[in-house]
Amino acid sequence: MGYRLLFIVNALVAVIFGLAFLFVPAIALQRFGVDEYASTRLVLQFFGTGLLTIGLMAWFAKHAANEAAQKGMGLALLVGSVAGLIMSIIGMATNGIRTLGWLAIVVYFVFVLGYIFVLFLRPRMKEKEQ
Repeated sequence: MGYRLLFIVNALVAVIFGLAFLFVPAIALQRFGVDEYASTRLVLQFFGTGLLTIGLMAWFAKHAANEAAQKGMGLALLVGSVAGLIMSIIGMATNGIRTLGWLAIVVYFVFVLGYIFVLFLRPRMKEKEQ
């Protein structure tokens, strides 16, 4: 697995969730078991725009030929995934997220593992091959 595949998967997941949070926040809140208030919907829509942006950036970065750009984008997405994982765990632990909170934890955890692999483990594997 390399940057390209990870960027594509990240882009698709982020765009799908981003569009759902942006355009149908009430349904998204209901699916995640979060209480629906006007302010919660608005914050979720802002979150949706952020996810949409991240997804589009990852999608367009998949063809970056510059290794430094790939590493920089990968590092940024790793940090964001770690932060998302922490917030998802906190949300589940405090009952802020109920029904599908485990889905957010799994998604962020997979991305954390993927970015750790492409940033740190894959380069070491390549060095050993040479």
